[in-house]
Amino acid sequence: MPAPTDVAKLEDALRKAGSPRGTRRWLLERAAVGTTGVAAGSALGPATGPALANGGHSSINAFGTVAVTTEALTVTLLTEVLRRANLNSVPAGDLAVFEGAYAAEVDHFRFTRKYWNPTTTRFWIPDAFFGGSGNTLDLTALGTALVAGETLFVNLYLIGVTAFAQAGNGRFARFSAEIAGVESEHRVLAETLVGAMPPNNVGFEVFSIQRPQGIEMALEAAGVGFGTQGSAPGAFYKLPHPIMPPPIPIKAAKPT
Repeated sequence: MPAPTDVAKLEDALRKAGSPRGTRRWLLERAAVGTTGVAAGSALGPATGPALANGGHSSINAFGTVAVTTEALTVTLLTEVLRRANLNSVPAGDLAVFEGAYAAEVDHFRFTRKYWNPTTTRFWIPDAFFGGSGNTLDLTALGTALVAGETLFVNLYLIGVTAFAQAGNGRFARFSAEIAGVESEHRVLAETLVGAMPPNNVGFEVFSIQRPQGIEMALEAAGVGFGTQGSAPGAFYKLPHPIMPPPIPIKAAKPT
C-alpha cells in the first residue's frame, strides 16, 4: 500500500485538477497509487497553454503536447518492462500482453509525433512501478501501476475528444476516441494482473480531470519525473533512439 504522505499528495493534486471527491478516492483505492507508482502504459509531460475553455488551438496544443510526451514515456517504460520480462521468465500469456501494448504505444507515439513535440524524452520512473530496482519485475506491482496510469490516460484522450469536438474537428475527435479505446483495453488487461473480478468493471470510463495539466500533476505527485528527478525512489530512463521494433505485429497501426 502507498505511504499516507504520497496518497495525500496525489489526492491533493487530483483535487486541484478538478476531480470530484468520490472519483479521487476511487482512483486512490482501486489503483493504490503513491509509492506503488502511477507511471503506467502512457504517462504525461508538462502541457502548455490554457485549460480547455473554448476548444481553440491553444487547448488542442496543450492536449497534444501532453499526449505526445505521454506516449514517449509509455514507449520508454514498456521498453524497460520488456527487458525485465525477458530476464524474469514471465509467463508467455503475460509477455504477449506487454508486447502487444508496446506495439500499440509505438503506433500512438508515431502518430502524435507527427503533430506535436514532446517536452522531454527523459523520464524518472519510480522503482516501485516494477516492484523494485535493477532487474526486478513483480507483476502485481506492475499491474497496480498500470491500472492507475491507464485510468488517467483514458481520461487524457477524453480531454482530446472534448477539445477537438469543441473546435469542430470531428476527424481528430474520433482519432482521440480510437486511442482512448485502446488505452481502456490496456486498463482491463492490467486489472487481470491484480486479480480484479471482474476486470471489465466500469460502465463508463472515468472523466474526472478536465485539463491535461491535471493529469500531469497527478503523475508527478506519484513520483514520476519529466526530465527531472521525481519524488519517489527510482531512476532515469530515456526514449530509445531508434525505437525498438515491436516484437509482435498488431492490427490497425494507423487511425481510420
